[in-house]
Amino acid sequence: MSYDLYLRPVAFDADALRHWFTARPHYEVEGEQVSYANPETGVYFTFHIDETTEAVEGEEGPAGPSVAFNMNYFRPHTFALEAEPEVAAFLARFPSRTDDPQRMGEGPYVRERFLEGWNDGNRSTVAIAAKQGMERPLSADPARVEAAWAWNYGRAQLQAEAGENLFVPKIVWLQPGPGTGPEPAITWTFGVATLIPESLITCVVLVRQERPKLLKMFARNPDPKFEYKLLGVESGIRIAGIERGEIDGQPALFTPATGSLEMQALFSGVWSAPKFRLLGPETVFGADLVREAWPE
Repeated sequence: MSYDLYLRPVAFDADALRHWFTARPHYEVEGEQVSYANPETGVYFTFHIDETTEAVEGEEGPAGPSVAFNMNYFRPHTFALEAEPEVAAFLARFPSRTDDPQRMGEGPYVRERFLEGWNDGNRSTVAIAAKQGMERPLSADPARVEAAWAWNYGRAQLQAEAGENLFVPKIVWLQPGPGTGPEPAITWTFGVATLIPESLITCVVLVRQERPKLLKMFARNPDPKFEYKLLGVESGIRIAGIERGEIDGQPALFTPATGSLEMQALFSGVWSAPKFRLLGPETVFGADLVREAWPE
């Protein structure tokens, strides 16, 4: 099941439409199909350019040339938050008549009604899935889900502002162990100055290059391997040499490339194989949405 929105540009020019989509980040255009996929957030949806001038019997949607927006349901609410500005940008560039079969009907585009329409349809789809016996999806505080998405959505800009000497990591979701709930985390690699959004995460994945065994110490190794260790940040990271500050109004830590003995000790010792599992951002729902469909 999916959300559909039909857009009919007043001045329809398929080549101009393709050129506009191609120039925007995260779009791939193949003929009539336009796909959006953001690797930072995991959000994806499509537009379909239809140059047909006559209505097709038995098919929904407006007659004449149109651009059909489509986004699947059974997704976190952040999908709509990312899609809406793209739809709005399209309409700002190509004034169009709109047809929203789910909520707005034919008429002017309204941001709030787009979000309401998609969220209502998504909620209904999740409820149907629960009634059909689908396994309860993983969930987290919806505010935390949205905060992680917002950080990743703006990460490229933050990285550009930070420069080359400070790494701005993506927030990922992971499952610390079997049967545990999802937790937001970032990676901190030994020797890499890193910005840590402490208030937005609950875990840090420490990363270091695998120590070579004695017999392989002098062998060429073009593809180094890495080791990982999960660190909880419930009580905060308190290590000498780490600066505390803010980024976008959020408390943050700024780790140096080389640090104190205390910081070096954090990355030392024997690390056992990690038990955590990385999760796709599209698989972590807001807990409120899940509780409605799967009451405890």
